[in-house]
Amino acid sequence: MENFRKIRFIAFLFLSLLFVGCEQEEVDHTKMVLEGWIDADGHPVVMLHKSYSLDGDNTTAIDTSLVSIIGNQLVLFGSITIFDGKDSVLLTGRVDTNYMPPYIYTSVFMKGEVGKTYHISAKYNNFSVSAKSTIPSKATFDSICVKKNNLDKMEVIGYANSLIVGEHYIVMLKASDKSQYKVMPLGVFEASKPNMEMRIYNNLLLDKNLSFFNYFPKTDSVYLSIKFAHIGEKEFEIWNSFAAQSTTQGVFFMETHGNIPSNIEGGNGYFCGMGSSEYLIKLNEEKVYKW
Repeated sequence: MENFRKIRFIAFLFLSLLFVGCEQEEVDHTKMVLEGWIDADGHPVVMLHKSYSLDGDNTTAIDTSLVSIIGNQLVLFGSITIFDGKDSVLLTGRVDTNYMPPYIYTSVFMKGEVGKTYHISAKYNNFSVSAKSTIPSKATFDSICVKKNNLDKMEVIGYANSLIVGEHYIVMLKASDKSQYKVMPLGVFEASKPNMEMRIYNNLLLDKNLSFFNYFPKTDSVYLSIKFAHIGEKEFEIWNSFAAQSTTQGVFFMETHGNIPSNIEGGNGYFCGMGSSEYLIKLNEEKVYKW
């Protein structure tokens, strides 16, 4: 009987240790996410928030609407500093509903310059992240042609004759009444030759009946704003991966983007120096714009 009690005790102890070993330790995977850029001749724009996990059972206990998620994850009182090798500037935050998330940090006291490397650091509570990026030479279009097809839709084609072979570029679009650019479909690329004819694909959903983003609707009310930028190799890897996953709604702080490369130390996201040029195009008439 005594031996049986010992065996039963040992078995109970073994099972107890087994169950304890199988218990999952709760780990906080929350990271700070910094999305930011500085254009040549432009002021820095930075959005700061916390990563949002889709894992766990908390989705049944909290309001998981997009508004609630953004409100919970947004960092409103972070401290963000940019250093250009000579001067250091503290960015100030303000509400801007044209961006997503709808709160940006910026400063009129710093303007991007080609060739400069910008170091950014951000702190909030126990979070601390940093990154750096250099603004390459500007990317430019020599001309942009707006043509009308037989369905009264507008086709836009850009012509660039001074690309640097092997360097990396990105094309972004926005409607003239918006502030935040979106990456154009097939708009992240490595230059294979100095001269390129580039179709400008429509990702603005101005007309849901347009097929395959080939054309823009003819309109007098909205102009097309095109941003053409020269970016670095690391930044290219980030944007190229992001563009490949554009079907996940483009919300960078969702964990669906966990496998996207990042140049942020201590967190997620990106900071990108851009040698960019911007062009405002009418969509109500055929025209060739030259520069």
